[in-house]
Amino acid sequence: MNFQKNQHFTPAWRSFSEHLKNLGTSSHKELPLPLSKPGRLFNRELSWLEFNDRVLGEAANPTVPPLERLRFAAIVSSNLDEFFMVRVADVVRRAKQQRTHSHLANFSAQRLLTQIRDHVLRQKSQQAQVVRDLLQVLSNEGIRIYSEFPPDPELDQEIRERLPDLKFIIRRNSEPLPPLTSERIHVFVRFVNSNAIIAIEERSARLLSLNPAGTTLRYALLERWLAARASSLFPGQEVIEAFPFKIIRDADLRYRPDDDDSIEEQIIEAVQGRGRARVVRLEVDAPHYSEGALFLASSLRLDSAMLYRFDLPLDLRTLARLYTLDAYQTLKYPPITPQIPPIIEGRNIFDVIRARDVLLHHPYDSFDVIVEFLKSAARDPQVTHITHTMYRTSKESPIMEALKEGVRRGKKVTAYIEIKARFDELNNVRWAKELRQAGVKVIRPLAGYKVHCKMTQVVRHEDGQDVSYLHLGTGNYHPGTAKQYTDLGLLTCNPELGKEIKYYFQGMTARQTKMNFNVIMAAPGNLHHGFVKLIKAETEIQRNGGKGHIIAKMNSLVDPNIIEALYEASQAGVKIELLVRGICCLRPGIKGMSDNIKVVSVVDRFLEHSRVFYFRADGAKKIYLSSADWMPRNFYARYEVAFPIKDAILKKYIREVILANSLADNDRAWLLLPDGQYKRVTPSSSGKTVRSQFLFEDLARNRYKGTILQGRS
Repeated sequence: MNFQKNQHFTPAWRSFSEHLKNLGTSSHKELPLPLSKPGRLFNRELSWLEFNDRVLGEAANPTVPPLERLRFAAIVSSNLDEFFMVRVADVVRRAKQQRTHSHLANFSAQRLLTQIRDHVLRQKSQQAQVVRDLLQVLSNEGIRIYSEFPPDPELDQEIRERLPDLKFIIRRNSEPLPPLTSERIHVFVRFVNSNAIIAIEERSARLLSLNPAGTTLRYALLERWLAARASSLFPGQEVIEAFPFKIIRDADLRYRPDDDDSIEEQIIEAVQGRGRARVVRLEVDAPHYSEGALFLASSLRLDSAMLYRFDLPLDLRTLARLYTLDAYQTLKYPPITPQIPPIIEGRNIFDVIRARDVLLHHPYDSFDVIVEFLKSAARDPQVTHITHTMYRTSKESPIMEALKEGVRRGKKVTAYIEIKARFDELNNVRWAKELRQAGVKVIRPLAGYKVHCKMTQVVRHEDGQDVSYLHLGTGNYHPGTAKQYTDLGLLTCNPELGKEIKYYFQGMTARQTKMNFNVIMAAPGNLHHGFVKLIKAETEIQRNGGKGHIIAKMNSLVDPNIIEALYEASQAGVKIELLVRGICCLRPGIKGMSDNIKVVSVVDRFLEHSRVFYFRADGAKKIYLSSADWMPRNFYARYEVAFPIKDAILKKYIREVILANSLADNDRAWLLLPDGQYKRVTPSSSGKTVRSQFLFEDLARNRYKGTILQGRS
């Protein structure tokens, strides 16, 4: 068949085909990140892709247990899908509008799309090799995953007996494609004058469990088997080619932020509309580019930059379910048992907090402490009010159940549930509805802002007066991610903090966007100004003969004004040490600009998620914890809080144990180089190995022996 004569194709098809003639799957040449202003900032999107490279580094690392490597390989795919749904979709919109990219002056969106494609091609090619090697390693360890299907009648029969629900749609080539679900695995089959699409209805069903062979567990990748056996599935049809594919759609939600009253209905409608959103990536699992792949791309109205072809199983998240296998614990890291801190163990939690502040370091310290704090508040007859913010939580949440119980026991309970938390919208809408029905006062959604701060305030009537008990944290009230992310939390009844957090909750309820504080820093309000002021104070101390020192730990560093303030501080001689897990637009190590700035990224078993900010402050040693990264969105489009650590012992522990060992990590740390590439940090020949996450786990398990927290009661 001559596809170019088919009415379904346009001149774009021919330019597409010509482009692909010279298109390789990957270029292994490492390129420096593009810069702006000129040479002062790395591009945000390309810096994020560098982070995904570091995650892929864990999947490729032979010292990592095999099922952990599989989990990291799946995270790479999941991360990349979300990156396209959110960030690439935004760049595509800018390219259509012929706008420069907002984070780099004079850097066109079209040029950025080209840079993204080049990097993704390189990354996915490397991932394909990693996965091939990893499947062989797993097979050697007794877990065989069939991904290639030469003739094998016995295996075919076993697979046929286990086939899940499949949807077959056959159409003429001149007809439009049927509706396709984003992220779902499909199989495309091309005949002479028509085509078929096979949809695997349940994502988990594509990893088919087979009968064990002795002690070896056996699985089959269903979509690859369907492609390999397409001729037998369509008797009487001449199958020209068959391959698995998936699409990724724009996940941006469109709603009217000026209409608070209908925001919940708008969000529900927008989430439901994601299935019809613009396609931003077509990924094909096939050894070569083909006319079938080009047919799909053209039918979806995609240009050449949006088609990706790899000989790599799609959607590795499904394979990651093997991680839960109990029979293969030796192929994973030893299980971690989150600990109840000695200071809390067996005691009334309000008595503990009243005596002194408590620091929680998750996942090493148990999230159950926070659950018990809320449950105790719900049941304590002296508690009169509970106020809480929630950004993400689980479908079955003990925190939400505690709030309901508080109402049943006569407490006044107020909550803000952020229904705009991306990909958790419907879960959060459900929780907001359930809490309202239970009698909780749920604050109306703030359409123009996301409430991202993590705060709980409990008011308890003691000796004739109200006492405020707080939990303030860097991470979500989510019992699942609390076991996977590193976060910090503070339990305190500091009256100054209590007063300002109460005022902040009141301002949120009243929809105030201009609030000023003396103890906390908050957005909207003084958060950005406060951090810039602290950086500039270190600069002045250094210029006046003192010793300036800044340590900041965060997920992302993007804000250009913060970066310029750090450059100025570096030029004055301030020592600046940054722990930035993901995106970093700051360029370190440039003579005369950032000589004194070091940027380290730790990528290990748990996702580094805590935000910690240390300023030497001429010996005062100020430390703030926050849920906010140094990004414009956190400063100007979210409700965020940075709260100080007042307790001298906790400040010392955070500075000398958490920050110091994170910076000293030479086993799972990467150093950002001036050209934007990252170099793995390794121990010196005479030095000891420091693996910070393992060290923190060991400290918690051994009741903080040998630290300043030992014996604290």
